[in-house]
Amino acid sequence: WDMAFLPDGAMLFTERCLGLSVRLPDGDVNKLLGMEDTENYATTEDDLFCEGQSGMNGVAVDPDFETNRTIYVYSTSTLSDPPTNRVIRLTLNDDLSNVSDRTDIVEDIPFKVAASDHPFGDPGAHNGGRIRFSPDDGYLYVPTGDNHNSALPQAGDSLGGKVLRIDGDGEAAPENADATPDDFDPRIFTYGHRNVQGLAFHPENSRTYVTDHG
Repeated sequence: WDMAFLPDGAMLFTERCLGLSVRLPDGDVNKLLGMEDTENYATTEDDLFCEGQSGMNGVAVDPDFETNRTIYVYSTSTLSDPPTNRVIRLTLNDDLSNVSDRTDIVEDIPFKVAASDHPFGDPGAHNGGRIRFSPDDGYLYVPTGDNHNSALPQAGDSLGGKVLRIDGDGEAAPENADATPDDFDPRIFTYGHRNVQGLAFHPENSRTYVTDHG
């Protein structure tokens, strides 16, 4: 579902209902982090699951990866009740064979639990999930979906239908306060979105572009 490149040319990639893997420069693939009911992954996390458009979605590499070995994924989890989407920080070992030190830096991105009367209205729909670090400000940008709930994009106390801008610990970028109302969750950078699944930065001026489906 997503990919990100390491400095040595290896490629991290996610598969929505399987997990996180890395393709090495020689073409070999190491399966790093598996979801529930998967096999042959170096590490398995049974709380991670897929349904509809949800699952193991985005992956991003920390700007300081060469010194801290840190990567991030966006995945749906049953650690909350009801389930939520989470941004998970991991440490990738030196030989690219396993991950460790899981820390969930965002735990409360809404997940669509029940089906609704919408086109493609199954559980897990409008889930967002792309994540990227800005080359300009160094923050992690996290797009989310509205779960087919039109109230969420305008709700300042919900992370649904937003783009978040956070640091590597999940803390809000202070500049977010300049772009959102005072009573909004400070992690919110932009709001009013339907289902953001694409995110990129202009190569010359680092302006943020998102793909908002629908």
